[in-house]
Amino acid sequence: MTRIQLVHRNSLSCEAIVRRMPNGELLMVSQCDGPIEPHPDNRVYYWHSRDDGASWEGPVRLWPEDGRAVYQTEVSVRGEEVTVYVTLHNGMFWDWDCVMLRSTDSGHTWEMAGYPPCFRQFVFHRGMIETSDGGIVMAYQRYPVTEEQNRTGRAEGGGIYKRWDMITHNENGITRSDDNGKTWNSYPVITLQHDRIWHWGEPTVCELRDGRLAMLVRVNGSGYLTRSDSSDGGRTWCEPYRTDIPNPGNKVKLIGMPDGKIALLHTPTIRKMRLTDRHPLEIWISDDDMRTWGYRRTLIDMPGAISYPDGFCSEDGKHVCLSIEFNRHDVYYIDHEVE
Repeated sequence: MTRIQLVHRNSLSCEAIVRRMPNGELLMVSQCDGPIEPHPDNRVYYWHSRDDGASWEGPVRLWPEDGRAVYQTEVSVRGEEVTVYVTLHNGMFWDWDCVMLRSTDSGHTWEMAGYPPCFRQFVFHRGMIETSDGGIVMAYQRYPVTEEQNRTGRAEGGGIYKRWDMITHNENGITRSDDNGKTWNSYPVITLQHDRIWHWGEPTVCELRDGRLAMLVRVNGSGYLTRSDSSDGGRTWCEPYRTDIPNPGNKVKLIGMPDGKIALLHTPTIRKMRLTDRHPLEIWISDDDMRTWGYRRTLIDMPGAISYPDGFCSEDGKHVCLSIEFNRHDVYYIDHEVE
């Protein structure tokens, strides 16, 4: 059974992220406001549900108003600590800075927690996982923008995503901590060249049963996901290779399940770039370390842009809970009972 609940409708809704809180509630965080994304009016809000997604309280603004555009790319939960990774920029992703907001009361109040590990500017942090060898791993996508390039781009106007002539590539990798988050190291994995196509790699990482790590990234215009694997906890990776998993240039999400299976949330179509190609929404589950996907179910099958699925698996492994944006306006919560 799949249960779908509308959470919010706005002039813009982008990359909703849902997580189970330490107190059992659900927290949803999403970028909203403004006519498009990116835009100087973009802001981030959050909602709580006390009844497993049947109703939602909010929205509440996450970041204090200071005139900057706001975006969120990850919500991590470790023990009693909940951390939202926030991007601040001028509305066109120039002057792009990143901060962390942290809560110890299940997302009801927030305080500044400094800057993300390793990289502070022109980076998105995504998908924290804890590995079986005691590590903490966080995926990232980073753009090597110099101060001069930032000044030039800001002065000339337009979005950073149109400046492939100046910013030639992006780097997708991981940061890793082996001392419970006190210190971190970064390891690049997949570099995407901007050849008249700007890449938002949006990497997602999971751990396989044998301890290896697997990363998937979207590659705009290719029609498929690209993958790389690591046998040493993310310190070195194999040569990236194209998978046979269709992708229309949309974020995907890997979720490790309690029994060692891997769930993939995505829109598997060979169509290549348009927002309207992002359907249907499916969940695939592998019980052999992503070699095959024996469980495939369609969650939503209707025309439109079903973008940026993200979520988690219940502790008993019976439910995969996720959030999506639909047609860039609606935020939905979805609870899929695994058959």
